[in-house]
Amino acid sequence: MKEKQEHLLKLLLQQDTPISSRILAEKMNVSMRTVKNYIYELNKLGAVPVITSSNAGYTVIREEAEKLLEEPKNDTALPQTFKERSFFIIKRILMENQQLNIFDLSEELFVSYSTLKSDLSRMNKAYEKYHVKFILKQDEIQIIGEEKEKRRLISYIIFEEVPHKFIDKQILEATFDKQDIEKLAAIIHSIMQESNYHLNDFSFVNLMLHLLILLESVRNDNSLVSRNWFSSWLREDKAKLVTKMIEQIEQEFDLTLNSLEKEEIHMIFQANANYIPSNNLKELEQIVGEEISQAVDIVLEDVRQTFGINLMSENFIVPFSLHVSGLFSRAKQQTSLKNPMVSSLKKDFPMVYDVAVYISLRLSNRFSISVSEDETAYIALHIGSELEGQKRNLSKIRTVLLCPKYMNLDEQLYEKLNHHFGNDLIIQTVVSKFSETEDLDFELLITTLPVPENPDSLVIEVSPIFTEEQRMTLITEIGNIRLDRKKSILRKNFDDYFDEKFFTSQLAADCSEAVINELCQVLEAENIVPAEFKEHVLERERASSTAFEAIAIPHSVYMDAHQTVISVAISEKGLLWGDKKVHVVLLAAINDIDRRLFTDIYEALISLFDTAQSYQEIKKIQNFADFRSFIYSKIKRNY
Repeated sequence: MKEKQEHLLKLLLQQDTPISSRILAEKMNVSMRTVKNYIYELNKLGAVPVITSSNAGYTVIREEAEKLLEEPKNDTALPQTFKERSFFIIKRILMENQQLNIFDLSEELFVSYSTLKSDLSRMNKAYEKYHVKFILKQDEIQIIGEEKEKRRLISYIIFEEVPHKFIDKQILEATFDKQDIEKLAAIIHSIMQESNYHLNDFSFVNLMLHLLILLESVRNDNSLVSRNWFSSWLREDKAKLVTKMIEQIEQEFDLTLNSLEKEEIHMIFQANANYIPSNNLKELEQIVGEEISQAVDIVLEDVRQTFGINLMSENFIVPFSLHVSGLFSRAKQQTSLKNPMVSSLKKDFPMVYDVAVYISLRLSNRFSISVSEDETAYIALHIGSELEGQKRNLSKIRTVLLCPKYMNLDEQLYEKLNHHFGNDLIIQTVVSKFSETEDLDFELLITTLPVPENPDSLVIEVSPIFTEEQRMTLITEIGNIRLDRKKSILRKNFDDYFDEKFFTSQLAADCSEAVINELCQVLEAENIVPAEFKEHVLERERASSTAFEAIAIPHSVYMDAHQTVISVAISEKGLLWGDKKVHVVLLAAINDIDRRLFTDIYEALISLFDTAQSYQEIKKIQNFADFRSFIYSKIKRNY
């Protein structure tokens, strides 16, 4: 809580009658709009609103206000760096729909007006590829651009907030009883050792999370409303395995699960073990009911439209729908699960938590139920876990497997592919007919049947009995796809990364240091890089030459450019670069926003010039248009 918010609460606590925003603004020496912003922010801090409004003015709920004032102050949550401040500004304007006055923001973040003005200028360069503008109009910071581009920007900052380990053992131990975790982990490990199924670390922790939530619910007498039937759609061997796990859970935790809870555990296991994703959610609808199934679909589509993130994968929908079903049952019984991580989730993952709040509000309105802050925190855990999975899978090739279901051949092939290529491929679904692929979005189709050619995806035909020869073929093809992917980054972002202003075939310099100096001067004059950028590039070059055959790619290791730009210099006669003669210099100025793409961009640039013929072609290029044509000709497929 900020100092001004604390002042506002104390002022309200002194009042015996409602007070208007005008009088509060006068007492605090701020604008009425700022007072309303403070009230909006304060009402988001507690489990219930702390300030109510009426025609007469504002009134504070004393008990809630005193709770907030007793909470320890946390100044470390303030954004400290340019990147943190830029995320803060984007979140406030696009996700919270707040009006942001630059003077109020300066006071709130304890930075000067000039620093924020400088940040806005840098943001216009750093986020240029999202085609939005950050402007200052009558002291209010505004983001101008098309709605779809704003959503792309929101999606980016939400993903950036999620670490590669959102859910780990530490988070489980902070939320649940340590003995429960150890006992449940031992049961899962012993069951998995007896089977042919495996769980990677991510799936294991995910399975633990969902089972611990279920146990916590049952233990607090919040059993799921049972039905008179129990489906057995799992394959028999897997069903027996899960049934055995359920028996051990009941014995170890001294509780009795009803049929629906047992069914839920079957589905949770199915969603995390190395099962075949069927793209068929009818079984889920049978368990949670049509009303909840439809509501989840509608709310997740709203999330996609509002925040630009896709939570429609089967891996998310199955456990999330089961959780919503439990949440609905608890709400009807006027109970809820407690979550000790509410405060830390709000502080450490504010954007993920905001998405969870949005979902909670939509579910509340749809079902006319109250969703507590603790339940919202569990929804945030589901979202964070899914986004972590998506982040892990970003580098994997989106794949569909086409294989008939005859004699479980589809399952056997799926398990073989997962075993050998689990780190390279994300097999989104398994289908038995080519027509079922029509509406699917994928890069690679692995098929055991002949299929028509498709210009939008690569097709690899294999036999149902997977051989070593086929494994070696797939390794080669996957390597080619990965390289094509990296090259496509250049094509997709060509107009963002390359510019005619930063292209020359008329170099005055004739050695590496002089060339770097010449190219950096142009970038600095256009405010693309800071003054120290040139020294950082030379520092990297002196450590080890960036020349490869006839190409050099000098760069700074600090990712300190204001905007990602690749300067191009071509010399037909060649110039000396260390112990090599190079004809092409690509000076990479990388902004921190594009940090995770740098390795791919770097490898793609090198791969474009992997033959003697490429060097012969490019060293004769005299203008930017021909350079563009050359780059496009070297990129076969656009991903």
